[in-house]
Amino acid sequence: MYIIYKDLKIKEIFWLIGTAIFALIIIFLIFDLDSLSPGSTMDINIHDTYFIMPTSYFVVLLLILIFFGVYLIRMLRRNFKNKSANVIFLIVNILLVIKLTQTIYILNAFAQSAENETEMESGLMAFSNVLLTTQVFLLILLGFSGIKTGLNYKNK
Repeated sequence: MYIIYKDLKIKEIFWLIGTAIFALIIIFLIFDLDSLSPGSTMDINIHDTYFIMPTSYFVVLLLILIFFGVYLIRMLRRNFKNKSANVIFLIVNILLVIKLTQTIYILNAFAQSAENETEMESGLMAFSNVLLTTQVFLLILLGFSGIKTGLNYKNK
């Protein structure tokens, strides 16, 4: 327990809580309080077709993106010297890759359901390919940041 407390400094706890509060404020500004209930849904209109998705999917994705952005900046600014920020970034990066995998799966399902609309199908597949490229970039970033974190703390 002492090793965890020693590595996770009070300043890092404040950063984590501050980022969570910032993310909740942004989420409350984008989504209203009623849409954050567990059964709420969101309508997505794509070329005469309505897709109904749970709002919680978008809330979690936005939360992960905010944490990813904050800790990417913190990790790069400190040049991989803050072990706690690096570990939080690695965890959030893995969560973002998982969420992108789910998004790509949903987009491919939407594209397959659009039988007669080739424009929508090609647009969804193009966006799916962009997300796949982003996912590959995130995996490369994950490996690079993991190696840099390991090299910085190898001798300590």
